[in-house]
Amino acid sequence: MLCVKCGFQNSEGANYCSKCNAQLPRVLQTPQEVEPEMPPIHDRLQQIEAAAARAASGEWNPEELGRFLEETAAILAEKERAIREIPIPDEAAEDFREELEVGYTGIDLYNQGVQRMFEFVADSDPVHLQEGLDLVRQGNESINEAMRINRENRRKLEEMSSDASSLM
Repeated sequence: MLCVKCGFQNSEGANYCSKCNAQLPRVLQTPQEVEPEMPPIHDRLQQIEAAAARAASGEWNPEELGRFLEETAAILAEKERAIREIPIPDEAAEDFREELEVGYTGIDLYNQGVQRMFEFVADSDPVHLQEGLDLVRQGNESINEAMRINRENRRKLEEMSSDASSLM
C-alpha cells in the first residue's frame, strides 16, 4: 500500500504508514464497499445558508449573524491552517498541484464570502448577504472538485501500488 503523503511502500492491509504514520487509503474489495460520492453541499454551507436566511428574514439581528460569522471564520481559519500545513514531499507535489490549487481557491472563495457577509452586519444591505452566499457556494463547488480530484489521485495511487505488487 503506497502512502499518499510520503510515498512509502507499506505492507498490504496496513491502516497507517510505517514511515510517517499517515492514514492510508482503504482498498475497496467488493462493489458493496465502493465509497459514495461526496454530497454536493457540505454541512458548513447549509449552516451558512440557514444563518443568512435567518438574518434576511429578520429572525436574527445583524449582531447575531456577526457572532455566527465570527465563529464560522475561526473554524474556517483553523481548517485552512491545518490543510496548508500538510507536508507534501517534493516528489509528490506535481501530482497534487491541481488538487491543491482548486482546494485553495475554494478556501479563498469561502473566506471572501464570509467577509462579504460581514458587510451585511455593518450596513444591513441584503446585496452583501447574497454576494457573500454566492462566493461561499462557489468556494464549496471548488472544494468539492478538489475532493473529487483527491479521490481520483488516490485511485491512481492504489492502482500503481497494486500494479507494483503484482510485479514482485
